[in-house]
Amino acid sequence: MTEVRLELGDHRQGLQEQPPVSWTAREDAAEAAAIILTSDRTFDGPTVLTAGAAPTFHDIAAIASDLSGRKIDYDLVEPEEWVATQVQQGNTEFMARLLLSMYQAAEKGYCSEVDPLLGQLIAREPRSARDALARPAA
Repeated sequence: MTEVRLELGDHRQGLQEQPPVSWTAREDAAEAAAIILTSDRTFDGPTVLTAGAAPTFHDIAAIASDLSGRKIDYDLVEPEEWVATQVQQGNTEFMARLLLSMYQAAEKGYCSEVDPLLGQLIAREPRSARDALARPAA
């Protein structure tokens, strides 16, 4: 298994190689959750609330490049190197390994599911990863 490091100026973020991730805006998920909790509709079993696309980290780098007007690349690194870098940057090893497990789950396809229910509940297209990257940081 390898990791990917996205580079944006001096900022680096460890990411795994090419797993699709159904990125979903918290605001959209919260809006849909409020609708579910206040509606008379019955939801049987787990309710999947995801945006309609699962971009890869390559897609995210391309979007960031497009929006910033500069090339954003990523480097493949080994998991232990990524953990060591996270610890050097001030994270505990426990937290670094917890974060790593999320990337490992994505690599195994556990984060790639998409479902139209979110868009149906909020009656519009959910925000995309591009939308999130285009917004100024608060």
